Amino acid sequence: MIKVHLIKKDDQYISLEVVGHANYAEHGQDLVCAAVSAIVIGGFNAFNDSDIKSIELKEGYAFVEVDLNKGQEVLKVLEIQLKTLEESYPKYIKIK
Repeated sequence: MIKVHLIKKDDQYISLEVVGHANYAEHGQDLVCAAVSAIVIGGFNAFNDSDIKSIELKEGYAFVEVDLNKGQEVLKVLEIQLKTLEESYPKYIKIK
């Protein structure tokens, strides 16, 4: 299961962490993993460099931390997209 952790402070996003694999299908055939990867990588590419305090991306793990009041629109879009995926595949992705 993919676990997504969104952290907020005073109604402002601080960070997003995505951990794990969906195990929806075999490696290379897993549409849920592919969808999460596309959403996260696309979102990370949308940040301005000045928004990011810390970023890490590797197989099965993605993390970004932003400065307060920066990158909020991107993180909101990421949240909406990942929640939409969670609604369709609740056994394979969980957002906290």
